[in-house]
Amino acid sequence: MLKVAIIGFGGIAKAAHLNPYLQLQNDGIVKLVAVCDVCPEQFTEKAEINIGESDSGLSEEVNKYTDYKEMLQKESVDMVDICLPTFLHAEATIYALNAGCHVLCEKPMSLSFDLCNAMVEAADKNSKKLMIGQCLRFFNIYNFLKDIVNNKTFGDVKGGIFFRSSAPPIWGWENWFLDYTKSQGCITDMHVHDIDMIRYLFGEPKSVSCHTQDIYSKKDAAHSTLIYPDFSILAIGDWAQEGTEFSFGYRISFEKAIVDCAGGKLTVYPRGAEAYCPEMPDDDCYFNEIKFFVESIVDGKENIANPPESAALTIKLVNKLIESSDKNGEIVLL
Repeated sequence: MLKVAIIGFGGIAKAAHLNPYLQLQNDGIVKLVAVCDVCPEQFTEKAEINIGESDSGLSEEVNKYTDYKEMLQKESVDMVDICLPTFLHAEATIYALNAGCHVLCEKPMSLSFDLCNAMVEAADKNSKKLMIGQCLRFFNIYNFLKDIVNNKTFGDVKGGIFFRSSAPPIWGWENWFLDYTKSQGCITDMHVHDIDMIRYLFGEPKSVSCHTQDIYSKKDAAHSTLIYPDFSILAIGDWAQEGTEFSFGYRISFEKAIVDCAGGKLTVYPRGAEAYCPEMPDDDCYFNEIKFFVESIVDGKENIANPPESAALTIKLVNKLIESSDKNGEIVLL
């Protein structure tokens, strides 16, 4: 049984990561042995973020710490799940890898490509597995899209749009989301989901252009265009839509169909035929992601679905979008 610890027990840990570990624990696959957070009240408080809410759900058997270095020195842990603010990802990941733990680190990987590479190097040096929580790669409505792109089910891609929006993320510890030096704004924190998915689906673009809007902090809204040889993809990320619920989706134009995802509903509009909604099984991308990583450790299988080197390239691309936005949308070659 894999012994797991969580570092950072705020919103994303409680609302998205905790229940998968409890389910896997019930199945006898993992045991959650410890959690760490600098704020001890997080061990009992309910979490409420843009994707939902959850009780802490911690049993008395789970040991609680306020210093992750102390935790890793005292506990026997096989795997660490890092749910800290982005600016702390690299330091905590490298420490945990050097301590002999496999690491699942929440997205975005880090704030710079250099720090991402340092994380990968630490995993390689210690012969430990590292994966970044790009959860869309484990979401059925995106894997459906991956399959039809790969198989050219409806012919070649002709263009598309991805979108993701939310009210301002004011639930973070010490309001870190809206401190650009710690989060790099929506463009790096939330927009990164769609940027990673576009890379996963279509590969590396030839060039990019990005316009951003400063509302509460910097780059709270981003309109990015990723330019490929035969088409372009627009991605919109906006976490400054006060009073709105979290929403996401995509609309991709193929030669023979349009595939639309909005409000969690997937619809295919074949050209010259009736629209239909493919059946999608019940889905929890966070459970799928965590289960995949746990099994990759237990079975010793290579992670080709979401390797850390790919997550690092996503940050490299996001950094190019930031460069373009700093130049008022100037096209930047990759």
